[in-house]
Amino acid sequence: MIKLFNKIRNRAINENKLGKYLKYAIGEIILVMVGILLALQVNTWNNNRELKKEEQKILKSLLNEFNENLKRFDLAYDFHLKRKSGIHYSIFADLNSLSTDSLISVLNKVNRNYTFDPLQGIYNSVINSGKIEIISNDTLKSKIARLQDLIRDYQEEEKGTQEHSRQNLYPYEISQPLTSFRYRNGDGNYEDEAMEIKQNLLKFFKSQKYNNIVVQLNGWMSAIFEEGPVLREEMVSIINLLEEEIEKHN
Repeated sequence: MIKLFNKIRNRAINENKLGKYLKYAIGEIILVMVGILLALQVNTWNNNRELKKEEQKILKSLLNEFNENLKRFDLAYDFHLKRKSGIHYSIFADLNSLSTDSLISVLNKVNRNYTFDPLQGIYNSVINSGKIEIISNDTLKSKIARLQDLIRDYQEEEKGTQEHSRQNLYPYEISQPLTSFRYRNGDGNYEDEAMEIKQNLLKFFKSQKYNNIVVQLNGWMSAIFEEGPVLREEMVSIINLLEEEIEKHN
């Protein structure tokens, strides 16, 4: 096409037909501009395609990490619920009717001190590298960016609970004759020792000091049960949006 225009242009110049030359010159310019615009359009299309591929890769990686973290959260939260039930049971239940092993089981529930430790390698990489801007869904992008604040708030409550246990509950337990290595690791047939341990456990659970400690502990844990469902709901919302975006571009 360019060669054809060149021949026509040269012929017009040789025949001294200026008007005709100008027409073909303009046509040649338009043809070049159209070619440039098409090249730019193809380049833009290729760039957009690569960005979509990169977005899909990011979304799938985030989805895998969020699904794993939801499992981790549920595991930690379940421990908190069992601990709460153990604390309430140790205060309000008729402990006298329980066996020594059952009382030890209650004590183990009270002692559970689990924390939510999410995987954040992909999340941090996406945030710190600025690749979050590749995500085209603004709602999803905003939710992902804000999630860290919810995690941090929730973890602060867990750490407060953990620290209270370390400073108060565990030292008090260690100072009491609540069990023995022989009983916990033997065949469980030491009747006299079992009875003594049971009486010590009952005394421990009914003591004013224990009551004071778990009242404060229950206060710390109440914040976990307030903020935990909020965090989980947001994680589920993000997972659903990630799945929708991945399916949309497949």
